[in-house]
Amino acid sequence: MRGLRGLLAVSGRRAAASGASSSPHSVLFARALQILSQPEPVRLHKLSAPDSGIVELRLERPEARNAIGKEMLKGLRSAMDKVGADPTANVVLVASSVPKVFCAGADLKERRLMGPSEVREFVNTLRATFSSFEALPIPTIAVVEGAAFGGGLELALSCDLRICGESATFSLPETGLAIIPGYVSRMALYFSGGTQRLPRIVGRARAKELIFTGRRFDATEAVNMGVVNYCVPGGEAYQKALELAREINQKGPLAIRMAKKAINEGMEVDLSSALAVEEECYEQVLHTRDRLEGLAAFAEKRRPLYTGK
Repeated sequence: MRGLRGLLAVSGRRAAASGASSSPHSVLFARALQILSQPEPVRLHKLSAPDSGIVELRLERPEARNAIGKEMLKGLRSAMDKVGADPTANVVLVASSVPKVFCAGADLKERRLMGPSEVREFVNTLRATFSSFEALPIPTIAVVEGAAFGGGLELALSCDLRICGESATFSLPETGLAIIPGYVSRMALYFSGGTQRLPRIVGRARAKELIFTGRRFDATEAVNMGVVNYCVPGGEAYQKALELAREINQKGPLAIRMAKKAINEGMEVDLSSALAVEEECYEQVLHTRDRLEGLAAFAEKRRPLYTGK
């Protein structure tokens, strides 16, 4: 970005000196200015006290209804890396700043301009990114107001919890484009959505219906099927998600991490192996300061002060 700003300054001076609005430098200046004026498609924001520990990830690409293109994918990847490396992060809210849309799916206009190797690289990166959402050690909550189609729905499905407004609409329309909901990493333990995550949430037969037909379904059907945890009046999904995030944020952060690990890993194996996973996770919290603080706070009838140690 610094190099682009320097180029912008040089081009601007040359354009001003020439006085020719149609000169190559003027064109370059205008294009650079347009790039610099565009906001980042993904914004990461850490809430302050008393909500320290809650991180907000915002999708901000209004010109494309938050369709996932190369730049947005890069932003999602960067955001996940930052969250994963932040020991103070306890909960992530994934929301949209664009009215009436969560995410419209993949950017098909951009996809049409890609060659086969570019498409393969893009899809592989998208798979890895959605798997990163699924594998984050802390809880993630998707806030869906408006449309969540294709990859947008898969992004929501890769979160742990989903809250929607009553005007939200959902679909996996990929079969209508002669492809399948395929943002799944075959090498990953967890699944990000589509043909793998959706059946684990709504059941095999219902998932087949939704994927085979690609039909849209509304917020009421989504909550009845278990696609979302809560459906609230339009415009109130973020507040409900924030309330849940605050509840989670008050709990022992190590316990929350181990609970998520035990559930996710245990669901992929038989019961005997799952109980072994649970035992291993419990062992991780047994000798922590937070466990002792929790017992002391209970005995003293006060709110515990957890430090994640």
